[in-house]
Order: sequence, then structure tokens, then C-alpha cells
Amino acid sequence: MAGIVLVALGIKKTLAHVGDPLGTIPAVALCGGVALYLLGHNAFRLREVGSVSVPRLVVTILCCALIPVAVSVPSLVTLAILAVLLCALAAFETMRYRESRHELRAR
Repeated sequence: MAGIVLVALGIKKTLAHVGDPLGTIPAVALCGGVALYLLGHNAFRLREVGSVSVPRLVVTILCCALIPVAVSVPSLVTLAILAVLLCALAAFETMRYRESRHELRAR
């Protein structure tokens, strides 16, 4: 839940100052909120299944690495990079787990 709230704060600040770089706190809120959200997914998976998603961990690390970039580039660029990262993760997981989803639904 905290990750979602932080992302909302970061998006609000991003849309308020589209052409300007984010300040430190909004950059941490936006990028760190996405990272926290993905860590929450991994923590739930670890508890329920006993494994973690390596692609989600990689995207989490990339989100954290994006924080210094977010304070130097326009905020809309940061938001676009985050959107591309999350879309790439969703596309990867969709393609990678296609067969296992199909097997689950066929039961």
C-alpha cells in the first residue's frame, strides 16, 4: 500500500512540473514507490510459494538506480522511463508464463 501512495505522490508532482526535474523527495517517492510495490509482490510470492521473481528484482534495482537520473532530467522523461520498464516487465512475464497460465485455466 505504501508503494502505491508514494507513486501517487510522485505522479502528482510530475504532472505539476512536467518540464522540470523532480526534487529529491518526489523522485524518491516516484521511483522508490514503484520499487517498494515490486518488493511487496516479491515478498508475498516468497511467503506463499517460497521463491522470488528475478525479473521483478531487476526492475526494482533499475527503479532505484533511476532516482539520481530523475533529479536531473525532466520529470515527464522519468515517468516515461518508469512506464517503459513496467510495460517491458509485464510483456516479459506475459510471454514467459503463457503456458503455465494456460495450464492453470484448462483445469
